[in-house]
Amino acid sequence: MQIVIDIHEKDYQSLKDGHIPFNVLDVIMNGTPLPKGHGRLIDADRVIKKMEEREEKLKDDRSIWETAGVETALNMFGETIIEAESEDK
Repeated sequence: MQIVIDIHEKDYQSLKDGHIPFNVLDVIMNGTPLPKGHGRLIDADRVIKKMEEREEKLKDDRSIWETAGVETALNMFGETIIEAESEDK
């Protein structure tokens, strides 16, 4: 099983130093399990941003359609496994 955990930097450093923080079990238990057989985990928001930057640079109809197609496909078929990190983290 693979899980994604949200752990404070200080606690992560403690683990690396060989010390087990008291809350490590809670952190693991609150992790997000990844679906068995999942594919690549990508930053879909970054893909869209890069496509939009490309569209702005090229300023042509084809890049506009390509950006719209990629964004539509990601929104329709890209299951969100882990929510985006908020700006304040």
